[in-house]
Order: sequence, then C-alpha cells, then structure tokens
Amino acid sequence: MSALVHIDWDKVGRIGLYTVPMAARLLGESGIKIRSWIDGYSNSDATPIIRRQLPPINGRTVLGFLDLIEARFIRHFDRLGLSPQSIRKVADKLRERHHTDHPFATNKRFRTDGKKIFMEIVETDEERKILNLMNDNFEMGTVIEASLFDSILYADDLANRWHPVRELPRVVLDPQYAFGRPVIEEAWVPTDTLYGAFEAEGQVGIVAEDFDIDKDAVNQAIAFEERLRAGAGVEDQTG
Repeated sequence: MSALVHIDWDKVGRIGLYTVPMAARLLGESGIKIRSWIDGYSNSDATPIIRRQLPPINGRTVLGFLDLIEARFIRHFDRLGLSPQSIRKVADKLRERHHTDHPFATNKRFRTDGKKIFMEIVETDEERKILNLMNDNFEMGTVIEASLFDSILYADDLANRWHPVRELPRVVLDPQYAFGRPVIEEAWVPTDTLYGAFEAEGQVGIVAEDFDIDKDAVNQAIAFEERLRAGAGVEDQTG
C-alpha cells in the first residue's frame, strides 16, 4: 500500500500506464521478455534495456507510454535476431549522445537489417546518411534500404501518439487520454469500453447512439479488440 501513497496519479495520467500483460497483448510479445527488458534479467548483472518512467506499483512492474514505444522497437530488433547485449549497447550509446532516457522513442529513424541497428540522418531534402550505430560508421543507404523497416511517427522529438493498426486509423494510443489505453480518436472512448458495450447490446448502431459516435468508430474499436483477443498483437509481426 505504501507504493500507492507515493504515486502522483496526475503525472501518471500524462505519462500513460500499462501493466506487463497489457503491453504483451499490444505488442504480441511474451510478458517474460517485456519484463526482462524493463526489469533486467534475474541471472545477470546487466542493466535493463529500458530506463523506466514509473516505479513498480503495488509490487507490479508497469510501463509508461515511452517505455511501451521503446519495447515496440526492441521487439522488432529482437525478432530480427539482434541480441539483448547489442540492443542495450546501442541504447546506452544513444542516451549519452542525445541526453535522453528513451532514445528509441525519439524522432530518429531507427532501422535494422537483423545484424546491425542504423539511424537515418537527413542532411538536406536530397541527401541522407545511414549511420551504423554498432560502429559509428556511415553506410550506403541505397544498399541497405530494402532491408530496413519503417518507424512510427513522432511530434516534438518524442513519441506522443501511436496509431497501431494502419487499417484502423481512428484507433490511437495517447498518454493524455485514458492513461494511454487504446481509444477512438476525437471521441476518446476506450476501445475495450465500446467492445464491451457491443457484447452487451449486440448491435453496432445501439452502441454508436449510446456513445454519440458514428458506426465506423464502433466497428474500428471492435476490429481492434478482436485483434488483441486473437493473441498476436496489433501489428504485422514481420515489421
């Protein structure tokens, strides 16, 4: 109970709040891996890859929105074959270089070919460079571009919203709304609330009328929640 007393819930409302199971459902990743990225490995002295935004609450590990975005990148890197040691090395280097706690949530275009992590540096509209973050050498962008994956969009140099499913553009995660839970943009109603109402009512039209939103918003919320319930995460896991 003492942990609850010291939590600034107004601050949490700006940061976002995700339990490990919630993050695992959104990312389609095991809770064990996500916990290791933010808590560290129990059999290792190595520091965690993610520098957490929030302390444990009631003894439970929780993530903020920036933690979740970093976990999304780490998942990509991990699934394409990079070791935790390599990812941690790059994260530590970027923290020192850019003076930020959450380098993988900054407005940098991080990419990978499964062996190395790169950062795209734009010199002008016509010129860009690809920096190999493993050795700080520039490489030929035209050679490696085909093997790189796209990052999410950012604002003011830090991720502040995430549209996790391209086909469902009205579903958004924003730490300013509902503690960062998935909501319908502009209506700001959590998708799980709309899904629960649909389960109870059985008709999209009734739910839309009850929440004063259009049917398309309800349909997108339902489709999103069904993706989560399928257990594969909300994105294409190939990156």
